[in-house]
Amino acid sequence: MSVTTQPKPLDGTGWIGKVLAGLILGAALAIGLMGILGLVFHADAQLKTAASQILRWFPGPVWGLVVAFSFLFRSPRQAWLTLVLVNAGVWVLFFLLHGVMA
Repeated sequence: MSVTTQPKPLDGTGWIGKVLAGLILGAALAIGLMGILGLVFHADAQLKTAASQILRWFPGPVWGLVVAFSFLFRSPRQAWLTLVLVNAGVWVLFFLLHGVMA
């Protein structure tokens, strides 16, 4: 006899944990991606260049999307673990690029 389990449906439980994961780890993710793009585009502190304008407006939409999509996780634990792993990958890539390009 085989026992099949149904995946847990998406519901409103654990929304505070999902929101906090999206807010906290989403901000770190947006900043890490901004840093990677800054290194790739060789952005400087000149506010009138195209690269710095892209970087200036980049984190807001990314952060908002991460917060919005954090509700699609099945549990707060899954949201935290997934976003921690994505953040770790982004920040490792940032520090590797920073070390190579320095």
